[in-house]
Amino acid sequence: MTFLQPAFLWGLLAISIPIIVHFFNLQRPRQVLFSNVAFVREVKKTVVRRLKFKQWLLLLARVLAISCLVLAFANPVILNEERAFLMGNRSVAVVLDNSYSMSTGNEKGQYFKQAHSMARNIFRAYGPQDEFLLMNTHDLKLNYNFSGQDEVLEELAAVQIRQNTRSHTDMLRLLEEIFARANNRIKELYFISDFQLSTVMADSLSVPVPDSSYLLKYIPLATREQKNVYISGHQILSRILEKNKPVQLSMTLVNDGNSTVNELGVRVWLNGKVVALDNSQLEAQSSKTISLPFTPTSSGWQSGYIELDDYPVEFDNKRYFSIYVPEKEKVLVIEGTPSRHLRLLYESVFEQFDAHFVSSRNLANEDLNAYKSLILLGVKEVSSGLADRLQTFMNEGGSLMFFPGEGMDLEQVNAWLKELKLGSFGQLQQLPEGSLMNEVDLQHPIFEGIFSEEQRKGEFDAPRVYKYYPLNLNNQLVHNRIISLESRAPMLVESRIGQGVMFTFTFFPGDSWTDFHVKTIFAPILFRATQVMNQSQHIQEGQELGALVPYLVRTTEQELISLVNSEGQEMFPEQYPQGGGMALKFDKLDLKEGNYQLVQDGKLLGHISFNISDSESRLKQLNAEELQRRLSQQGQSGIEILQALPEAISSQIQTEKEGTPLWKYFVMLALFFLLAEVVILQIKD
Repeated sequence: MTFLQPAFLWGLLAISIPIIVHFFNLQRPRQVLFSNVAFVREVKKTVVRRLKFKQWLLLLARVLAISCLVLAFANPVILNEERAFLMGNRSVAVVLDNSYSMSTGNEKGQYFKQAHSMARNIFRAYGPQDEFLLMNTHDLKLNYNFSGQDEVLEELAAVQIRQNTRSHTDMLRLLEEIFARANNRIKELYFISDFQLSTVMADSLSVPVPDSSYLLKYIPLATREQKNVYISGHQILSRILEKNKPVQLSMTLVNDGNSTVNELGVRVWLNGKVVALDNSQLEAQSSKTISLPFTPTSSGWQSGYIELDDYPVEFDNKRYFSIYVPEKEKVLVIEGTPSRHLRLLYESVFEQFDAHFVSSRNLANEDLNAYKSLILLGVKEVSSGLADRLQTFMNEGGSLMFFPGEGMDLEQVNAWLKELKLGSFGQLQQLPEGSLMNEVDLQHPIFEGIFSEEQRKGEFDAPRVYKYYPLNLNNQLVHNRIISLESRAPMLVESRIGQGVMFTFTFFPGDSWTDFHVKTIFAPILFRATQVMNQSQHIQEGQELGALVPYLVRTTEQELISLVNSEGQEMFPEQYPQGGGMALKFDKLDLKEGNYQLVQDGKLLGHISFNISDSESRLKQLNAEELQRRLSQQGQSGIEILQALPEAISSQIQTEKEGTPLWKYFVMLALFFLLAEVVILQIKD
């Protein structure tokens, strides 16, 4: 037994007081009046002995009561010799799981609130001589200074639920960096979490604890199975978006629970209004993809979200999206060989496009990044410099339409096409009698709305081609053959290159090549193809919170781009020039899910939506037994699992730091001896 406050043992001198009083009372003479001597003879010797025994008992009770009180103030403890190395001041780090899954709970309430209270009790259980560091799974603090009790409690009050969860193996791997500035020999780490399988426990690697000076204690909060329905993904199915025209929005609903969900309400909001409704049924542990139509009533950038009626897990009930409905978009037509039919369409008929015509010889003065789409019309040469500019343009989201020209330099053009991995042209083929382009994919989006259902089933008014360049497609890319000859020779091909789209015609729109330009289908095909090109980079404007992949914004300006949330708060992501635009990285910003605007020098560049990762919505959590079993399988059985009981944890902390306290028992003994004194005094002499 050891005393933590040995100075109080000087109080044992107080036992001399009842001893002195006792002997003083024995020496004090008593005056007794006798009526006669016969009374003295009647006093029994046994009565005298009983009186003396009572006085000695009173002395013993008083001495023991004082001794027990003094020993209680001296704070006696029993030390465990096997854990004696744990005695002393400590550097304590607490990792608080603040991921979205912590917003779920059990009969005790929300897990995050439980974890918050648990962390506060842990900090208060230590003394002022200890030092502390508070972290969360959103942000592990490496090479940070430890602080005092008051400072860390203030930090705890500011912790909120956030996206981006580091796994427990990340934490083990970074232990040395976490405690790099610890000043005490004993380093202790508490991890309070629901131990979600898809986030905190997603990494199954075995990372050993560096050495025995680290005391690792995990506190699992999960005690019951969670039910959740969430939206796994969404997609705008319509390739062409137009004002007052229906748009198809596809989404995948997932039931992560073990019971069927009936009458699941689904709503689509756009610009603050409900534009689509649905009720779905989802079987247990299943997914379902549905498509809902809605109609944008204005042009330009618009934002919305999909909403589910799922209770009580609500953090993932919304999935945000942004769409762009084109207004008057800029198109650059690069002319090697002019076409009056094509110029007539873009200058006089297609009012939705702002077309600018330039000769291929004067292209060096044009800034390609000022346009969303380019048309190469009858270009005979593609120099290496132009090829690089076009490659960069398409990699950054620009789209291209290509018409070959008479006397085209096949070597130069094919070198460019091979860089794009599109394929290569063969020698010009002459068809004196002409050949019909009657193999047509009428299901392609550029034909949407051009034909009625009866016309689709009827005979297609096929144009005739008299000469063309055979195109050998590279199978490294996915190509859509939109129009072909009966021989399957492609006439119009769509290819996805970089972030853009390329429409490749194998003929020129001139009288000696084809009658395509005099057919009624000519204008609609060019119009719809140009719409697809202008929208290719705006079909999916979504980003997962914390994603590391840079987001490219097409801009010709050099001013910083800001990210503005729905409340008007402005943030500046990490950004750097890339090609003809600006690459943005959002992983270091403290973002919440929602719709944001990208603004540069007061000009709106676009909208972007951020959503929670699906891994947060998969709510399989490990209880204490499951966690212990998993850690053992990973060779990490040295990690101690604590029950989520605040009083028990506080008691364990004190026991480990100071030993098993005995002061309560000495206080009880002191009360017992005082009670014994009272009882003895009640005994008649």
